[in-house]
Amino acid sequence: MIDSHGTSAFASVRRHFDHPRIKDTIALTITMNAEGDAATAEPVRLTVPAAQEALYGPDSNPRLSAAIWEAALAAAQADATPHGTAKLLAIRLALPMLSGTVHRICGRLRADRSDVEAEMILALLGGLAASEPATPLRITPLIKAARTRAWRFAREGLREIPSTQVEHVSQDRALAPAGTVESGSSPEILDVQVDRPDGPEGLRAPLRFRVRSEHLREEALTVTSGGRADRPPAFRPRRRRRSRHRVGTLPIRPSAGRP
Repeated sequence: MIDSHGTSAFASVRRHFDHPRIKDTIALTITMNAEGDAATAEPVRLTVPAAQEALYGPDSNPRLSAAIWEAALAAAQADATPHGTAKLLAIRLALPMLSGTVHRICGRLRADRSDVEAEMILALLGGLAASEPATPLRITPLIKAARTRAWRFAREGLREIPSTQVEHVSQDRALAPAGTVESGSSPEILDVQVDRPDGPEGLRAPLRFRVRSEHLREEALTVTSGGRADRPPAFRPRRRRRSRHRVGTLPIRPSAGRP
């Protein structure tokens, strides 16, 4: 989740509320219950910077913090307008509780910061959308759900290891240039062709390259009719080319040996 200027999600939210026309116009109405106090509680309007200072400043008060979150989350639950700012305000107030987790996730798991921040914001929005306005929300479960989703996203990304074998094939000194032959003791070299599909989408021309057979032992996948990639049951180099192939199949034939 990155804006048109390449700024991360958290920075975009902060910049929105730091705008001079918004910073001092949006406010929360807080009502403090004066329990045990003879004084009558009066509603208090807090701007975004004032609410931020009351939540995270050195003089923060637990009762005031609870009242701020109650008002912010209630307004976010009740906000059904497509361009309303109540949900965005709740996210803005929650950012300081999420930034440290973002830093730890990116440092330990090398995840992309903008993706991690976007996952957290989606978790907060999902929690707000799934709740009923009549059911009061608490900020702690929302923050926990956002952190959990971000950690899960980053850990799942570790399992997606990209393959660079085809990109590095031209740098492999064991491969012979086109028109030459390999010696009998060298690894088997295969000619690989990916044909252009019949439909209008996909490749515009066939792809042909040379690769050692071990580079394809885990990478040669065939796309089935249902769109799922399955590993072939056995590796059998082709001796003849066929004019048409299904999208994703790799016709393979061994190269000749160098004398």
